[in-house]
Amino acid sequence: MKKKVLSIILTGILVLSFVGCTKTESKADGKNQKLASENKSESDSKEKQDDIWTYYEGSKWAEDYKGLNQEILKVVITDKGPSKDKDNKDTKDGSYVGIKFKLDNTTKDKFTTYPDQAVLVTSTGEQIEMPSMFLSDHIGGEIDEGVKKEGNIIWELKNKGTAKDITWIKLKWSTREGTENKFDSETQDYEIKLDLIK
Repeated sequence: MKKKVLSIILTGILVLSFVGCTKTESKADGKNQKLASENKSESDSKEKQDDIWTYYEGSKWAEDYKGLNQEILKVVITDKGPSKDKDNKDTKDGSYVGIKFKLDNTTKDKFTTYPDQAVLVTSTGEQIEMPSMFLSDHIGGEIDEGVKKEGNIIWELKNKGTAKDITWIKLKWSTREGTENKFDSETQDYEIKLDLIK
């Protein structure tokens, strides 16, 4: 009988100590989650302060070309210049214009388009024939059925310190139905002008 009582008491003590450990761990986990959340908020605000770009979220454009949806989501400019290495956050002297572009092929056909090779014209009198291949995402080429692509296209201006003076940009590129080697298909040439609107 004594052994039975003793074993019940020991079992009770073990259960209570296990519950106590779990509560302590839960409190510690809660504190760790709170600290991680605070660190993330501080990190996000620091990134916003360190951001070199001026955003023009109101500078948008969209067109459905026979089921290929093409869209400019925003325009950005800077006179501080991003690093040539996408993963390196260091800046360099120089002025840049960037756009966020989106492609969505809603058909079962193929299209060929190269917005990532568009000519850029600025209100400050510059014409840049090609975006920076190092800094830009490669979203152009053959767009197969159901494919969605999104990326940033960035041009380096020849005249440093002039990005802040730009009031509008113009972009020129073309889109056509079919594969890359189907040169005889109908082509849609685009020349769109965007006022820089925040």
